[in-house]
Amino acid sequence: MSAVYNYEPSPRNDPLVRMLESALDLGIAIMTPEKAVILKTFPFLLKLPDWCWGSSIKRDAQVSTNRTNEIIDVPFRYAQQHMADNMLQGQSSMVAENLQRMEKQDEEFKPVFENALKKAATTALVGA
Repeated sequence: MSAVYNYEPSPRNDPLVRMLESALDLGIAIMTPEKAVILKTFPFLLKLPDWCWGSSIKRDAQVSTNRTNEIIDVPFRYAQQHMADNMLQGQSSMVAENLQRMEKQDEEFKPVFENALKKAATTALVGA
């Protein structure tokens, strides 16, 4: 987290670490071969209303998607907010350095670069 976002987690009960663990635990529980076979065999299950029997896979997938979006966006926003302070202190991170590079790009390409940077940073974080 330090190299990617310049975020130093606290030794115990850090909110970002707990959020990451929660998202990974849920994702691992959801992405099982058995559930993949069920969805491959019965793809209509994803179209059932949330209250209907058999839609728990759909609800779990939505919760997992929301948590994944949180681990993509929350640390990235932290890095953006603290980028100016960290540059004054001489500290940097992967996200901050690439955000500085993005400032030199055309406005039309910035959303694409930002999305790629978010995904790269999340991959580095989860891979670590």
